[in-house]
Amino acid sequence: MNKLSNKVILQVATTGSSTTRAHCQGLPLTPEEIANETYECWKLGASVVHLHVRDDEGNATMDYEKFRQTMKLIRQRCDIVINMTTAGGFGVSNEDRIRPVELMPEMATMDAGSMNVEDDFVFHNSLKFLRDLGTRTKELHIKPEIEVMDTGMVYTAKQLIDEGYIDVPPHFQIVLGMKNGMAATVDNLIYIKNLLPKGSSWSAFGIGKAHLPILLSCLSLNANVRVGLEDNVYLSGGVKAKNNMDFVVRTKNIIEELGKQIATPEETRKILGLQDYSKIY
Repeated sequence: MNKLSNKVILQVATTGSSTTRAHCQGLPLTPEEIANETYECWKLGASVVHLHVRDDEGNATMDYEKFRQTMKLIRQRCDIVINMTTAGGFGVSNEDRIRPVELMPEMATMDAGSMNVEDDFVFHNSLKFLRDLGTRTKELHIKPEIEVMDTGMVYTAKQLIDEGYIDVPPHFQIVLGMKNGMAATVDNLIYIKNLLPKGSSWSAFGIGKAHLPILLSCLSLNANVRVGLEDNVYLSGGVKAKNNMDFVVRTKNIIEELGKQIATPEETRKILGLQDYSKIY
């Protein structure tokens, strides 16, 4: 048996773009808070951090300097794999969404399509943006994490792979339960999973109360998992998590109960074919 075949990549999404302190008092917002929370999650076993940053008012941003500060603080303390968002903030230009990848995260998200979010807000990911992002990440040897919220996004990703903007094998993150996206059901998870290109690695998460059923389904399907305050603030009905570490500890226990192990950052790089940029800061 491949010694990595029993390993699960555990990604922690510490902050996100829309969770607030009203949802969870322990939400990390500043570069120092995000870095400290990431370090504590790494000590508990987290393989990857999905990195968003906030501005001084606590709002989502793609500010290059905030990313630089946060990544430096993280990399001075640990070797966790950094998966940078390219979707933080509202009304951000394509150029400003792409520029922070020059800070050399090992991974960067690629949301493979647009979707309605609110009455006057569309989460916009044009083919031009996706091709530009794919070109830049390929130049820098950064692996895209292809986020798909519905089936059409899988076909868009396949088109980008065929066009050469995404290297194979690709890595997908199935996102279920977003407003106006696919509902977070096990049936939908399996349906999208079966559409992924052969040889893909993948992970998934359900937003809110669907978090745990989707997590357990991923583990039963030998996939990877994502947890954190970006996606869910409740450990169980009416019981809020104090911080991201609560989710990491619970997930680690579940993984070990199933006879599996969390992949270390080094093992994660081998599984996903990533460069090691952990010393770049």
